[in-house]
Amino acid sequence: MSSLPTTDPLPSPVRTEPVDVVLVGGHGYGLVHLRELERLAAAGQARLVACADTRPAGGEAGVIAARLGAAWLDDYRQAIEHYRPQVVVVAAPPHLHASMGEFAMEAGCDLYLEKPPTATSADLARLLDTMARTGRFCQVGFQSLGSDALQHVARLAGRDAADPSATLGATGRWQRDRRYWTRGAWTGRASVNGSPAGDGALSNPFAHAVMNCIAVGGAPVGAVEVERYRANPIEVEDTACLRVKTASGASWVVAVTLCAERPEEPALHVRTGGRSLVWHYTQDVVDLVEGGERARQTFTRRSLLAELLDVVSGQEGSLSCPLAWSRPFVAIVEAVHAAPVRPIEERWIRVEGAGEDAHPIISEADAVIEEAVSTGRLFSELGVAWAG
Repeated sequence: MSSLPTTDPLPSPVRTEPVDVVLVGGHGYGLVHLRELERLAAAGQARLVACADTRPAGGEAGVIAARLGAAWLDDYRQAIEHYRPQVVVVAAPPHLHASMGEFAMEAGCDLYLEKPPTATSADLARLLDTMARTGRFCQVGFQSLGSDALQHVARLAGRDAADPSATLGATGRWQRDRRYWTRGAWTGRASVNGSPAGDGALSNPFAHAVMNCIAVGGAPVGAVEVERYRANPIEVEDTACLRVKTASGASWVVAVTLCAERPEEPALHVRTGGRSLVWHYTQDVVDLVEGGERARQTFTRRSLLAELLDVVSGQEGSLSCPLAWSRPFVAIVEAVHAAPVRPIEERWIRVEGAGEDAHPIISEADAVIEEAVSTGRLFSELGVAWAG
């Protein structure tokens, strides 16, 4: 079964008016929220009153904000204090999450906080204390926890837990070009102005892979083993693996790269002697192979933002990822950031594309990632040449 606790439904009167929302961070991933807010506005659930971003309105973000009649400000504090929204959505760089979330809740707003929620347990504790003191709700943007596939996968994994041959893990194989690592002052950085940046393959692009393993396999107990590598000229990892031991004595492995030979959507894997289950969590699809038979099932997914709006406006419902559930994830992120980052020798790297489109590819990265998860071993334990 899932290691995350269940939350009781929160019944209250039926909403009659849309919820006023301020979005902090309109560009980058904030554009995803703008599109969602436009859909929710059309359904009568939300009203975007302002967007706060230090960059001027422009492109699709500016068009959507204007279409929704939302103001565009360069100061999130001013936007929150002037418009006094019921909900604030924070889609800003991770090292700003704690201060922005704290300000929003102190101002009487409920909060939707993008992942990673914070880069340190101390910042998370601050936010949890603020939430308890102000009585606000906070949903964290681990969208895959809103998938109906989660409970299905957790149930099957629970059945397999007694099998000594069972393995659990997650793979991630994407490619990211130079533009990805230069899109912001915090990207590819270990810290910004002395604060952990919360970036890196494990804590940001593949954060869902880690959180899904926590939800299905259990939270860490004791040390978290981490290996971090980089093919790009950055301060954080673009390729990594981690192994987590849980309270049951079992362990799970996450192995990922942003320098894949052949990109593939990330997935959670549960394997036993008689069954193989793969949850393609970005697509809400589960493939099951058992007894020589293969079956594919597609699941629905709840919008975590819509879920929060329902809760704060009086609909019956509960949060799929309340802030407290982020504790084990943030503990893992701290362990990841404490581990050294090892550069991969150039002889194991080839570069495709040119200019901002150039992206490195690590030799045999795809096979190494698959083997690490299927065997429960770290890269260095597999004898990988570039892993040292």
